[in-house]
Amino acid sequence: MTTSPSHPFRGVFPAITTPFNADGSVDHGFLREHARWMMAAGCDGMIPLGSLGETNTLEHDEKMAVLETLVDALDGKPVIPGIASLSTAGGVRLAQAARDVGCGGLMALPPYVYTSDWREMKAHMAALVAATELPVILYNNPGAYRTDFLAPQIAELAGEHANLRGVKESSGDVRRVTALRAILPESVDILVGLDDAIVEGWRRGPPAGSRA
Repeated sequence: MTTSPSHPFRGVFPAITTPFNADGSVDHGFLREHARWMMAAGCDGMIPLGSLGETNTLEHDEKMAVLETLVDALDGKPVIPGIASLSTAGGVRLAQAARDVGCGGLMALPPYVYTSDWREMKAHMAALVAATELPVILYNNPGAYRTDFLAPQIAELAGEHANLRGVKESSGDVRRVTALRAILPESVDILVGLDDAIVEGWRRGPPAGSRA
């Protein structure tokens, strides 16, 4: 169960934490060591700068340094950073910078502190997806972000953006996996984002489903 151009997000993609030194700087030595250990254990890629990766507390230059370290450490395996910003323009800049340092994909998140109707949120997420040619995972975690992407909405985005290639489903409702698989094209991989939903998500998703 490995990645391929037609299915870039099949496999295990852990959300790696950002280690820090005592002075608050990023510990790049341990970050590199830990990432290589996780890849040696069988992971297929890495997701930094997510909810566990301090995406909204690191400065832009710090984020780029984290990504550069991981791109080097993974030696060709995909680094898929979380792309989250309070502004659409900020998210677009981060997505493009991530592409420029060699990341192999992106995980698009809604703004942490702002909720809206679908019209506004679709515009925000569409801008993140369209910012680069990289394959993108849409992260649905309404328990954390208060924004809930429903299956028809995700299908709408996927129909308009060919590089939307994955959904990390973390709503806690395993019926969502069934709904997504029924409405999304086969080119969009479904990743199970909650540890206690892996078995149910696997059974309801495609045989080569994924975990993030």
